[in-house]
Amino acid sequence: MGEKVLEAQRRILGEEHPDTLRAMGNLASSYTSLGKVKEAAEMEEKVLEAQRRILGEEHPDTLRAMGNLANSYMSLGKVKEAAEMGEKVLEAQSRILGEEHPDTLWTMGNLASSYRSLEKVKEAAEMEEKVLEARRRILGEEHPDTLSAMGNLASSYRSLGKVKEAAEMEEKILKANTGR
Repeated sequence: MGEKVLEAQRRILGEEHPDTLRAMGNLASSYTSLGKVKEAAEMEEKVLEAQRRILGEEHPDTLRAMGNLANSYMSLGKVKEAAEMGEKVLEAQSRILGEEHPDTLWTMGNLASSYRSLEKVKEAAEMEEKVLEARRRILGEEHPDTLSAMGNLASSYRSLGKVKEAAEMEEKILKANTGR
């Protein structure tokens, strides 16, 4: 279905129309969900290139496309490239959208994951602490995004030898998910 939508938009609106680029990004997201990460990354690279040219390097849509591509790179094992791209996105989003904008927090969490994979666990935990604190304040203690942030931080804490803190967080997550 997404491929037919994209084909029609390309034909009617043109290859670089914002709606066509959005459809390409959505199809890339579907490809990622289907495990077609290589195809998703190739499509995301095209979207990013066009958005940079049309919207500029720091437009929120360009930054979101760059973040999506960084996630695909992470899935493809290109962790260093993912981290480098994530750092650029985070710097720009923090400045343009603010430190607590949902896109900025999403990028910070993903960059922390890249750092953890690069064995920069201390840096990852510091970022995850910021994400968790903001999510708690903005969304509440039991929101799924808060619980996800808590799980990520627990993983970093475990890697840092903070096993007691990790276990306490995991108990909170379990309690929130089971209602006990």
